[in-house]
Order: sequence, then structure tokens, then C-alpha cells
Amino acid sequence: MNQKKNITNLKLLFAVLLTAAAITGCVENLTDTTQNATPTIEIFSPATNDSVQIGENTINYYAADGTGGSGLSFYEVYLNDGFIQRFEQNSDGTNPEIYLTVDSTLIGSRISYFVKVYNENGRSKESTKQTNIYVKDKPPAAPSDLFLTRINDFSVNMLWSDNSSNESEFELWRKDGGSGIYRKIKTLPPNTISTDDNGLSPFVDYFYKVRAHNSSGYSDFCDEASTSSIPGGPWNLEAEAIGASVVRLKWTDFAVNESGFIIERTNSFTNSFERVAIVNRNITEYEDNTVQASTGYRYRLAYYTTTSISGYSNEVSISTFYIDVNGPTNLTAEYYSPNNVVILNWEDNTNLEKGVIVERKVDSGEFVEYGKFDQDDITAANDAGVESGRTYYYRVRQILGTKTYTPYSNTVNITIP
Repeated sequence: MNQKKNITNLKLLFAVLLTAAAITGCVENLTDTTQNATPTIEIFSPATNDSVQIGENTINYYAADGTGGSGLSFYEVYLNDGFIQRFEQNSDGTNPEIYLTVDSTLIGSRISYFVKVYNENGRSKESTKQTNIYVKDKPPAAPSDLFLTRINDFSVNMLWSDNSSNESEFELWRKDGGSGIYRKIKTLPPNTISTDDNGLSPFVDYFYKVRAHNSSGYSDFCDEASTSSIPGGPWNLEAEAIGASVVRLKWTDFAVNESGFIIERTNSFTNSFERVAIVNRNITEYEDNTVQASTGYRYRLAYYTTTSISGYSNEVSISTFYIDVNGPTNLTAEYYSPNNVVILNWEDNTNLEKGVIVERKVDSGEFVEYGKFDQDDITAANDAGVESGRTYYYRVRQILGTKTYTPYSNTVNITIP
């Protein structure tokens, strides 16, 4: 009886040992799978026989951990078999952007590189080495801050900022008129920041842009500039706001055969130019009373003949005041002979002014600014520069803001005995 019991116990013990061995074997196999998972990596570009430029070059690749692995950890980039940079796996588990960084000492040479990826368990995999990759210079940075100035009616000078140190040349491109097509008109040496353009028409609006170039390609163009942006020019168009409801334009009539002038103003909603008036030949001033309060506008002019329309003038910008303001009134002029001075007095009808301008005309000449006061509440001024036998005319207006004024006062005149 005891012998049978001992045999039974031995069979049970043997079964338990077999079961434990089986379980232990399974656990060890699972652990080995995790620890032995090997990552993979494949490079798409830059690839063998491609080219790169100095600086950072994005490496397009695919990488993943092996089956059962704990995930990727970091990447190492090797250039010409030497380690140059490490990139960590993103915290959310996604693959990071990695770069091949090449310095300027390698321009003109051919290089190789590969990437090595590691997983969380320290196992790694090298990508296929990419070889025979040509290093070229990077394209130059774009120039900027293009400005024009008029030399005369037929020539302009332009100035720009050179933002690169590796250009081999600059290209100057020009468009003749707003509907023209850009064409290259000049190639200029490296480090150039200014040039002239001659043989122009004073009646055409010219547009310019500049870009840099080297053996690796072209920069972007700088922002466009046009002759219409040059202050003044032969037109010398100026604008001022009279309160909230009038914009006064003044210009130079340099044309000899015009039939009249076309006045254009930007639409405050679309910002596109629209014709607002035409005025007769030899006119040099126009008051636009179709404007709105507290609104910005741009103006330009052209003259026309029986068969053609000229190029546009310089453009001017102006903003109207928020309300109309009464100007000075009851201007008087009195000559005080002991001091040979004309004494002016007027009434101030507003407390919004920031100063006063006194204008004077001598005999049949033109009104010019004679005195300016930057204080408010000024109601008197003296003119000590008068000459016997001449007639002086005076008018006064008040300053509301930049190029913004009240209407003029009445005009007075006095003849000096």
C-alpha cells in the first residue's frame, strides 16, 4: 500500500515539475523576444548620387522598432563615417525630423552619410550608407528694402540691402507700366547695392525688383518698388485734408499739350483706384468733397491728350479728420510805422487745433508759408519783413493733425506806404 502511494506521489511531483518547466520556458521566450527586437530604418533622401547644400538638409526616412520591442529611443547621424548629431525620439512616440548638417568647408566635395537608430532596449540598426553626394553652396538670401529716387525726368537711382554673403551676381528686373511684363535689364557684380536706370519716359510708371544668384540657384525677389512711389517727381503731387469732408490736391503742370487731368482715388473698401474727376488743362489744384470722415485715401493723377493718357504721377496718402472744424475768422492787418511791422489779429473758433500757420503773398506772387506756431490759442502775429511800396496779402489756418487743417481765414491785404 505504501509503495503504491509513493509511486503516485512521484508521478504528481514529476507532473508539477514538467508544468513549472513549461511555464518557465514560456516566460523566458517572451523576455527574449522583447530584448532581442531589432529596429529598422530606411533612407529615401538625400540618396546616393544626390546633392545637398551647406546647412541643414532634411533626411526623409522610415524607422520602426522590431516586433514586440519597447519602442525607438534616439538616432545618430554619421557624416563621412564620423558622428555629427543625435536626435531624440518624440515624446509622443512619433519619429522626429532629422537633418544632415553640412558646413561650408565641404562645398564642392562629395560625401557619404548614414543614420543609426536605437530602441529602448539598446539595440540598434544602421541604415544603408548613402554615397557620392555632391555638396553645393546654398542659394543666396533675398535682397530687401528696395528704394527709388529720381535723378531727373529720365533716370532713377535705386538702393537695396544685400542680405547674403555668397551671391555671384544680382539681377535687376523691370516692368514698363502696370500692365507690362517683367524682364531682366541688368546683371550686376556681387556686393552691389545700388544702380541707375536711364532712358526712361517721365510719363510711364516703371516697376523694379532685384534678386541674387549663385551656382546653387536664385534667391527670392525683393519687394517690388515703382517710380510712382518716388516722392514728388515732375508731378510733385501733394494732398491735405480740410477737416472731415474735403481733400485738397496740388500738383505741377509740366505737360505742354494736355487736354486735361484725370484724378483717381482708391476705393476705401476695395483699395483699388477709381476715377473721381477730370479737370481742365493748366489746372494745378482740385478739392475732392466726396470723402468721408476718419477715412484714408490714396490719390494719383495722369494727363490726357486727344489720343493718349500719360503715365501716373506719384501717389499720395491722406486721412480725413473725424469732424469738420471752423477755421479762424475776422483776420485783420494793421501797419505800425514806427517799427515797420504789420500786425495781424484773428479770432480762434476751435480748441482742437495743434498750431497755426500764417501764409503770405507779395504783390502778384503765390501764397507761401511765412510763419508757423506749434501752440494752440494763438490769435496774433507780426510781419517785420515788409518793404515800402509793396502790397502784402495774408491768410491764416490752424493745424489739426499731419497734413490736416481747418479752412483758411478770410484774406486781407495791406500796401506799405
